[in-house]
Amino acid sequence: MDRVESITAATSEGVHGPSIPRLPVEVCERIIDHVATGVNLVYRFIMKGEPHLTTLTSCALVCQDWYYLTWYHLRQRVYLRDRKDVLSLSKTLHAKPRLREVIQQVVISGGSPGKRQPIRHLGTFAAMLAGKAPKLSRIGIQDAEWTTGSVRMEDIGFLGVFSLIDSVDLSNVTLSSVAQLSHLVSALPRLRNLWCYDVDCLQKQVESPASLPLNCANLEHLDVRWVAPAVEDLFVRISRASRVPNLEIGVDEELDPSSAPAEARLC
Repeated sequence: MDRVESITAATSEGVHGPSIPRLPVEVCERIIDHVATGVNLVYRFIMKGEPHLTTLTSCALVCQDWYYLTWYHLRQRVYLRDRKDVLSLSKTLHAKPRLREVIQQVVISGGSPGKRQPIRHLGTFAAMLAGKAPKLSRIGIQDAEWTTGSVRMEDIGFLGVFSLIDSVDLSNVTLSSVAQLSHLVSALPRLRNLWCYDVDCLQKQVESPASLPLNCANLEHLDVRWVAPAVEDLFVRISRASRVPNLEIGVDEELDPSSAPAEARLC
């Protein structure tokens, strides 16, 4: 923009006062970009009240121009807590196609932080947003209860359209069966990194283990801590079958370390 925009203040009687100078949009954009450098998306969690994030959120409320200037930073990581969030995101990306390049991470979660709730919108997200977030590289599932039949397996298959996804993060999740996790991994051909923290599983029996993901040989980093026996068994079998270069398994003190594979680092 080559000129300085101005806004006009109006009195309660409708009489316009003198123009109030306003910073050029380019300067505002530079300021917002500078604030955003303090938000590190490498971390799995961004604490509520983090000052840089709070400042960006305040900037987004100033006006419509500032909203879209901050959108690039605030929507690099998107939290989807229900189907309405998915529909809203889909509508926004349809109205502003250039914003599709912004999204790098998506977190599918239950409605309440810390409380595991059904995530039926995982399937909605996979089906509706397939091909609409070309830069998406990481997906997270947290505070979730993945119940049987709540997410169609064919919808999970749509995740393969997100061709850049190389990292998956599961935290505070209850699975109905370990086969759901195996299917999720199989749907992501470029998956390299997988974190599982506090993942329970209603399937208690491990005598009939789920088949290994087809792409498990591509995995490079597995970090497994405080998970159900069936989940741990899946990862141990993956590590033995594919020789994952970096495997970290958190175990209880009473567990015999000799039962873990030699290439694992016990935490």
